[in-house]
Amino acid sequence: MRFNKKLAVAVSGAVLLMAGQFAVADSTTDIVDALVSKGVLTEEEGRLITKGATSKAKADEKANKSRISVGSFIDNATMYGDIRVRHESRWSTAQNSPSIDYMRNRERYKITLGIKTETGNWSTDLAFAMGSAGRSDNATFGSAGSTTNGENNKETLYVKRASIAWKAAEWLTLEAGRMANPFYTTEMVWDKDLTMEGANARFNFKAGDAKIFVTGAAIQYKGDSKIYSGTGAGADAFTNEVVIGQVGIESPLITDLSGKAAVTFYKYGNVGGNFAPTFSGAAALGGNVTGTNNLEVFEIPAELNYKFSNKYGVKLFGDFVYNADADQRRTLAGGDSQKQSGDDKAYMLGLEFKSQEGKKEIAGDWMIKGWWQATGLYALDPNAVDSDFFDSKINIKGGIIKGQYAIADNVFFNSAYGHGSKYGNGQTAGVSGDTGYNLKDYDLLQVDLTYKF
Repeated sequence: MRFNKKLAVAVSGAVLLMAGQFAVADSTTDIVDALVSKGVLTEEEGRLITKGATSKAKADEKANKSRISVGSFIDNATMYGDIRVRHESRWSTAQNSPSIDYMRNRERYKITLGIKTETGNWSTDLAFAMGSAGRSDNATFGSAGSTTNGENNKETLYVKRASIAWKAAEWLTLEAGRMANPFYTTEMVWDKDLTMEGANARFNFKAGDAKIFVTGAAIQYKGDSKIYSGTGAGADAFTNEVVIGQVGIESPLITDLSGKAAVTFYKYGNVGGNFAPTFSGAAALGGNVTGTNNLEVFEIPAELNYKFSNKYGVKLFGDFVYNADADQRRTLAGGDSQKQSGDDKAYMLGLEFKSQEGKKEIAGDWMIKGWWQATGLYALDPNAVDSDFFDSKINIKGGIIKGQYAIADNVFFNSAYGHGSKYGNGQTAGVSGDTGYNLKDYDLLQVDLTYKF
């Protein structure tokens, strides 16, 4: 009995579906041959089906070869990163008489490219970014050895993170390498672009609805130690280590209100001389303005989060820092015979409003926040504070306001403005930053467009 064309087409579709399931051209050929021999398909119809299945198998094989492959032992690999373009304007007045006024306008861009992998209880984080300086991943438009833009130097990608982590238990993770900052903190203390080189242990526990976290880390600031002995030996060298411990809690308080707080202790070593800022009104930085001696720092970051609805919320946040060894740091600074109120402390207080329903921002979400902060001359490590809004310097006070709008799920428009001025006795100490001056006052405007992937 001969089947009609409609039935032949239906059978052909079923055969092609089976071919997709088997994904093997030989299996499809065997099935078609059997159907032809039983009289279900004509030889011509059989050849057409076999040709289609063979073409599909070849296309699948080509597609599989073109995919990026990872080792069979990798359970999961995730690529991430972002590209950002920015306009930036900086204004400052230096500490001298007559004063030096400085203005800088520039366009910048930033690239971050990373991949995270997981294998059982092991994971890695490898990321590359531009910018050789630890506190900046930016490059400036037209920055080259030649005045001709067409001869711009190609930018270099540097290793930003390279770490290995082991989840030893549900409540314990150990990590070593060049790693992201594992601590709950703020930009007043640690620039968000900074990474840490060393090892950390992270403990996480639950107590009812509360989450308790304990984090410890030992990081290196300056190279390895070298001990020589014997005739003609070289000079000894010692690493500069920082030991950090933090205990914190995150918990709901009442309906729609939650809180988070921590106590952190930093103990610094010192290689490279004692902190010695200038105490005159000179514009030049002078002295050793980055020394890490006598820093036994307590930090208390905290926040309160309130949700008006599933979409809208407000956050009150702050940070307090006290250096328990500030008196000795002041004594060794040289030239500072007067103890200033607050020079052993740093403060931050801010407010954030946000429109975001899920865990990640989507198109149409927005955020606006502002804060005020003041950093005493002997309170903080000048090598770690934010490099943007106070030009990598301490002993400065001021306010910042930031806004963000999600143009698409992964495209964000940001703008920010900050103003700062000298806080206490002595200079606005720290690295030269972008202005290169001991500041009297300082303003910064940034406008960004960021694409995340």
